[in-house]
Amino acid sequence: MPKLTKRLIDAADVRAVEYFLWDDDIPGFGLRILPSGRKGYVTQYRAGRRPRRMSLGPSTVLTCEQARKRAITIVAAVRNGEDPAAQRDAGREVITIRELAERFDKEHISVRLKASTAKEYRRNLQRFILPALGRLTVTGITRADVAKLHHDLRHIPYQANRCLEVVSKMFNLC
Repeated sequence: MPKLTKRLIDAADVRAVEYFLWDDDIPGFGLRILPSGRKGYVTQYRAGRRPRRMSLGPSTVLTCEQARKRAITIVAAVRNGEDPAAQRDAGREVITIRELAERFDKEHISVRLKASTAKEYRRNLQRFILPALGRLTVTGITRADVAKLHHDLRHIPYQANRCLEVVSKMFNLC
């Protein structure tokens, strides 16, 4: 793909799925085009083994040159061993699964569930879920962590599925 220019960005057509136009000059710098027609600048890089993508801003607000300067700054930081997305995320408030469970109990279990169901949800949280996942952050939990919890409870399959149900509900509401 050639260098991103205003003409190229304006001419980019909308498709049924999102797609990217990548710039030739700056590695990882590109334009993301959504099915809704929105266009935004992004930069993509790899921090360790983890691929990261950062939004730089919409094409309606930033010019191509402004976005290019931001992308150069990010690429330079990555080459210096930094992870700009992790630094951005560090500024956000991070809560643990234990704190999420307390909020889930207060705002959902106590308010919306029958007493017997609420009792069972709390028992699953206290006996199985929090000992296994309580120390993890909400943003740091992975599918593998939940799968391990489910696998560790394989000797009580019914209970394992109920715990999965509680975790799923908790994250759907969070």
